[in-house]
Amino acid sequence: MVYNTRSHSYSDDLQGYQPAYPQERTRDIDRRISDMTPTLDHMYNTLLAGLEPKSDFEKAVHTYLGLLHSQVKEIKIEQGKLREEIAVRSRNVMETVDEMKLSVVKTEQYGRRDTVTIVGLSKPDNETEKDLSKKVAEALSNSGETVVPDDFSAIHRNSKDNRHVRGKVIPPSITVRFSRISKKDNVLRSYRNFDPVAKKPRDVKVYQSLTKHYSDLRISIYKFLNPDPSSPESSADGKICNVDGLKPKWVTYQSPTSGFAVKLASGEYFNNVHVWGDFESAIMSRFPNCRR
Repeated sequence: MVYNTRSHSYSDDLQGYQPAYPQERTRDIDRRISDMTPTLDHMYNTLLAGLEPKSDFEKAVHTYLGLLHSQVKEIKIEQGKLREEIAVRSRNVMETVDEMKLSVVKTEQYGRRDTVTIVGLSKPDNETEKDLSKKVAEALSNSGETVVPDDFSAIHRNSKDNRHVRGKVIPPSITVRFSRISKKDNVLRSYRNFDPVAKKPRDVKVYQSLTKHYSDLRISIYKFLNPDPSSPESSADGKICNVDGLKPKWVTYQSPTSGFAVKLASGEYFNNVHVWGDFESAIMSRFPNCRR
């Protein structure tokens, strides 16, 4: 699930801080002063419209009521200034917290810079780690970048069993950590999830390993661009549906610095998408009439 905070989205464990108490307290004081003011105004105006006070008591009431009336006005002015100050400070706190959380998600993703996720590689019974390493190396070498098992520092299936979806066998995905980041980068640059020769998506696909935050964000982007629940989610290099004339081409994670890059069939391109607000702002600035 995606949360929005200052147009930023974070996963469940990074919900936005909401400094609501000072604002609620200020609104409560505003309401109490506002409820009291009409009565006080009426009493003061009635007193002014009456006869000139003669007795010491009438003069004292006149003086004290006038003083109270002026003090309430001053309080309302000061309360307004305080409300504005609290609002500014609350926005500053929200922005600071958002920046800190964005730094956290970037750091978490940076920790996976040497890791990829592989989907679609069949899983036989009694598969050993040695067998898996050899199969993964052969599959990745299809990109033109020679890969051998020694290039991996760690490798494992993310589940023990195959899944069965609509009569199809879906093998569990594989997490692969490379010994060298440069090797991983070369593989991702050379491997294409869409086979240009066969003109169809490859059975085995390779993705940068993403944290939950970025994984959820990618899903949200695809759901926005592909609102038809009956159509399957496409691969990063595959064609996806368009919305109100919007023709997207692919969504690819680039780096902890650049985040996601989005390429549209129209030629529009933008990156630095780290949170939902980044994507939404980019889309709406280019397609003001775009609606989900």
